[in-house]
This record gives sequence, C-alpha cells and structure tokens, in this order.
Amino acid sequence: MADVADDSHEEQVEASRRATIYRVIVSVTLTLISIGQFNDTKELLLATYEDIQANFTHHVEYERLSLLNIGRTIPYIENQFGPPEVIKRSKVNPEVSFQYYSIEKAIVTLFNHHERVAGFVVIPIASDFYPEQPYAPFSMDASPLSAINSGDGGFYLDANNLVYYAESEDLGKQFLFLQRVTGFVEYGGLERTLNSTVIEPATTIEDIDALNDLLVAGLEEELVDTILQFRASQTANFYGYTELDPALVTESLLTRIEFDTYFGGIYD
Repeated sequence: MADVADDSHEEQVEASRRATIYRVIVSVTLTLISIGQFNDTKELLLATYEDIQANFTHHVEYERLSLLNIGRTIPYIENQFGPPEVIKRSKVNPEVSFQYYSIEKAIVTLFNHHERVAGFVVIPIASDFYPEQPYAPFSMDASPLSAINSGDGGFYLDANNLVYYAESEDLGKQFLFLQRVTGFVEYGGLERTLNSTVIEPATTIEDIDALNDLLVAGLEEELVDTILQFRASQTANFYGYTELDPALVTESLLTRIEFDTYFGGIYD
C-alpha cells in the first residue's frame, strides 16, 4: 500500500508541475499576441519552456547529459555545453586535459584527449538529480556500491585535501572495455538512501576517514574487512566512465579549495 501511495503522490506532483508549466506558457503566449509580437512567440516560447523545465524538472539537464559519450569530438560537446569554465592538465597522463562545466544541478568533467572525449565524470549537486546511466545502467538512489560495481579494477580513497572513496570496474567486451568508476565525494549534493534510510554525508566522511587511517597504518586485513562493510552500506553520489586509466577519474576530482574557488557559489 505504501508503494501505491508513494506512486500516487509522485504522479500528483508531476501533474502539478506540468500544469504550472502549461499555465505560464499560455500566459506568455497570450501576452505576446496581445501586444502584436506573434512572430516572436515561437522563439520566446521555446526559451521560456526550457527555462521553466530547468526550474521545475531536470529534463533539460538530463537531455544534455545524454549527449555525453566516449568518442565524441570536443567541438561537438562544447557546442552543447559551451566553453569549459576550468581546465586542468592531468599529471597521470599529460596528454589529457580535464574540462569542467557547471550545469547548475551537476558538475561535469570531460577528459579531452587529442580533441576527443576519452572520459567524463558527473557529480550531482541537486539533492534529487539522478541522471540515466549510459552503457550498463544502475540505480544511484537505491543500490549499495557493492551492487553496482564489482570493484575489480581497484579502490581509491583519500581524506586530506578532499574526502572521497571510489572503485572501478571493467565493463567488458560488450562496452568496449570501458572503465566505470562510482563512489562518494564530499561536495556531492545528492541525497542518498538505502533501505528507506537516509545516509548522512557526515557519516560517510567519518567512515572514509576510518578507512584512510587503516590504509596509512598498513592494516591491510582490517582495511579489506572494513571496505567490504563500507561497500554494503553506502551508495554512490558520483560516477565516471573512461577508456583510459580509471585513476584519471579520481585525479580529475577538484580539491576542496578548488571546488570552493570555482564552483562554491553553486549552492547559493
């Protein structure tokens, strides 16, 4: 019964949003016609519709993210996203540049390798922003890390200039051996739940601090056991894909100071 009630509530909310969009668009259209600017109605109506969709839904941002694919040309992506707001050169692979974009509800990073997209990272900032996954789909809002990532490609964590945990897996021949990386980064804004329980970011950060302490102390057996527990109890708040070294994904994460400098205002 609870599931039915939840579905009914979501349908009512969506219907209300659509009704609001319709009312505003009709109002704008009638105003334009009344002042004799009907020829401009189509263009302005489209812009108004997209603005309203961005404010009341995530449709516009989801559509833009659907264009991200490994192998796209950089000019094509820049035509969709505009010029990057920040660029950093990779130290792991100097032939790769990280290009950063804010799409208001997420931070997107492209891996520019010889004017070609060789990878990308998406960090949702809005609490309810759950993009559809490319390649091998998975649910970010309901599944623990252990269910969405095998971790066979390695684990990555830090608790110094930035608190994060990530793990990678090879998607195999079907997906041209792309590497998928999922994990948690401290400035991700996604609300995470597991078994209907909200996972507080502060708790995740404490758990990663504990993992880091075990790593520094060289307590490998305890570290492995604790990672297994962590993976079963935590969900992801960011994801990335690359055809190159998966270590590029965690290298591309902006430090705490860098994020505050370039994108700190995104929460305002």
